[in-house]
Amino acid sequence: MTEISTGTAFSKIDAALALSPLYTEFRLGLLDVATYQRWVENEGLASVPTLNEDQINLSARFPRNKHDFVRRALAQCRAVDILPDDSYDADASESALKRMDERFDHGRYLTYIFPEESALLYAVVNIVQPRRIAFLGSYYGYWAAAAAAAPSKQGIDLILVDIDPDSMEMARHNLEKQGLSDNKATAFLVDDAEALAAAPAPELREIDILVLDAEGPKSDDVPPDYRDKAIYYPHLRASLAELQPGALVVAHNVILSNFTTSAYFEEKQQNYRQQYTKFLALIRENFVYTVIDSTEGVLIARKL
Repeated sequence: MTEISTGTAFSKIDAALALSPLYTEFRLGLLDVATYQRWVENEGLASVPTLNEDQINLSARFPRNKHDFVRRALAQCRAVDILPDDSYDADASESALKRMDERFDHGRYLTYIFPEESALLYAVVNIVQPRRIAFLGSYYGYWAAAAAAAPSKQGIDLILVDIDPDSMEMARHNLEKQGLSDNKATAFLVDDAEALAAAPAPELREIDILVLDAEGPKSDDVPPDYRDKAIYYPHLRASLAELQPGALVVAHNVILSNFTTSAYFEEKQQNYRQQYTKFLALIRENFVYTVIDSTEGVLIARKL
């Protein structure tokens, strides 16, 4: 089997595990997550050398049906008054995101936005009908393309911010390939997200949805607030005043529970909780929020 090194992490993982009977049973709902997780921990990594430890463990968090997952996630958001309703057209979502994927050029990149996370952001955008969405840590534009695929009654301004010029150029290329309509203005800002938000840059005003997926250096030489995913705190702090009343924050890589009972995710959960101490305190002070147990975890919050 040819190893997939670019594209989506889901495609890479799914293809690598396709010949595993236990993975197939798990995905069909014939095997419980605890039993599958034991196989992952005891045999999986050794038997699938094309996957690293993170990738094979993530497979235990795959939802069995992405559309059922999105319906539950939307209901979870509505229950705590984050969303005004939880309507979801699975057929429209499937069709729109399939067209997006067919046009999307991954080049040399690999995204860890998973299918249910693309569908969830699409659904949130479709319900809220935002005028302006800012992506801090937009990478090469995959999640932004999913948001842009949602039908819009008034047009959506997309503001992509990433410190890496190469990935931003790929994002520009991809959003052009999506054939965005004239009423979907797109800005590409190659700079430090906090500096742009704190100024703020004209493009980062009056934000309806703020999407966080930046990642700081992991080096101990970096101040703790800017290390790895802890960078969400200074990014949100700098952007807070420019969020409209009732604006949403959607943050990726927020794993705060371990429903797989995995030792790997127990450690990862503790690491995230430590990194997000200030970020979560800021969220609790200014937002109502919930955490969706997607493959990589998504926090969704509404500004009070």
